[in-house]
Formats: sequence, structure tokens, C-alpha cells
Amino acid sequence: MELRQLRNFLTICEEGSITAAARALRITQPALSRQIKGLEDDMGVQLLERGAHSVSLTPAGEALMTEGKKFVRAADAMIEKVKLAGIGEPLRIGYAPSLAGDFLGIAIERFTQIHPRVRISLNDCSSSEMRAGLASGKLDLILAPPGPQQDIRWETLRTYGWRLVVKTNHPLAGRKKISTADLSGEKLLLYDREHYPEYWERITGFFREHKLQAKVAGEFDGITSLLSALEAGLGVALLADNIAIGNGRRDALAGIPIEKEPGKIVVAAGVLADQPCRPSVLAFIEELKQAAKGR
Repeated sequence: MELRQLRNFLTICEEGSITAAARALRITQPALSRQIKGLEDDMGVQLLERGAHSVSLTPAGEALMTEGKKFVRAADAMIEKVKLAGIGEPLRIGYAPSLAGDFLGIAIERFTQIHPRVRISLNDCSSSEMRAGLASGKLDLILAPPGPQQDIRWETLRTYGWRLVVKTNHPLAGRKKISTADLSGEKLLLYDREHYPEYWERITGFFREHKLQAKVAGEFDGITSLLSALEAGLGVALLADNIAIGNGRRDALAGIPIEKEPGKIVVAAGVLADQPCRPSVLAFIEELKQAAKGR
């Protein structure tokens, strides 16, 4: 029995007919029929009861379908291990530079020294894109504010406070601290609500809670475009207090503490809750925890 024959037999079981299976496999129906007949001859049993427009499984066919699925999964796992041994194990990470950028590089440097065969790829994503990538299997690990999703398991890494970021010539730029009343009437720049719903709700909720009037002057898809808008003087923004500004970096901007700031920003490592973590993912999370603590 060849693995190709077994895969094709399982496709017939899934599609319900040889015709539909041949179409799915993109081979001719006679060729597929010959393959299955050869499989039956090799095993010495009849696997399919053939009807005019469909097939049904014999008891031997039922047994082969059940055991064949297990065999194919094992074969696929073996093939994947062989490939990884040749090219290195991938570790695909989704992250937001504005939240994880200051400790992620340290964790990667330490991790790659211990695990040189693991290939790390970084994906700069919005929070919604990270969650979608994790759910679809395109990402192995995400670094984001934890959400209410039950399908993601979170490991807290670090918390941040907030500050108001303005252009250095803004009237509020010289303040040592900003009161909530100072924010009323300001033009507000935000991460866009589609890709950063948690941030959007946190900030707009903060303004509602304190009965502040503010005009949303712009929505942005990431920290780079938002900081550029701040430098252009288009408005003000509430951002995490780890954003690098001043001292040679974004000199045109100033960051000012807020007396009553929104709740702390939590950054966590997220993995799928219903799947076991690979050892490399667990090891990288440990490096992240140490780097986030400044160790």
C-alpha cells in the first residue's frame, strides 16, 4: 500500500463518490478507480460498495478509514519533523512595536543563543490581526493586551502607564502634569477602532467617564503614522508611557503625565488555549518574562 493510495481512498470517504474525489484530487475518474482497485487487490479485501452515483464503505473499508486517518496524521507529523530538521523550526510572532518593542529584542537575542535552530519571524500587527493570525495558525505567539477571548491563554509580561503626547509648541507642552480638565476640547488622535478596538474603547470610555469633550481628529493604523501626525501638529494622543520621544528621538514631541490616567496597559503573551505549546514557544515566553522584568 502506498501513502498516495491511502490519501486518495480517504478523499473518496470524505467526498462520498469516486467522481467527486477525482475532481477534488484533479485526476481522472478511471485513474482513481484503478488506484482503489489496486489497493483492494493488494489488501485482499473489498473496501467500497460501488453504486451508480455514490459509494459506501464495507466493514473493511470502515476499518481502513479509521486506521488510515491515524496513519496519515502520523506520516504528516514525521514529514514535518524531517523538514524542520533541515530548515529549522519556525517561531512566528505577532506584536505591536509600541508595546513590546523595548524588551522583545532582548528576549530574541538571548533565545537565539540557546536555540540557534529556531527561526524567528516577526509580524508587526494590530491587535485584531494578531488574534486572527493566532486562530488561523499563521502565528504561534502574540504579544498584545489580553482580551476576553476564551480561546487564548495569556501570560502577563509587563504593565505600562499613560501620558499625553503633544508637539513641543503645543500650549500644554510645558506642564509637569495634565489634569483631566486640560484634555477637554482637544483634537484627539487615536489608533483606528477597527484594528485596535480595546485601545479605542479604553480612551473613549475614559473621556465619557470624565465628561470630557474631544473631537477625534484622526485614526491611525500604527504607532509610526500616529507619531507623524503628532509631529505635524494635528492633535494630541494618549499613549503608553514607554513610547520613546525626546532625547534625540522624536524631539518635536513631549510626553506629560496625567493626574487621573486610564487603567494600566497590560502586555501579555498569548497562545491558543486548546492546543499544547511547543517547547520552543514555552522557552521563548520564559525569555520574554525575564526581559520584561529587566533581568
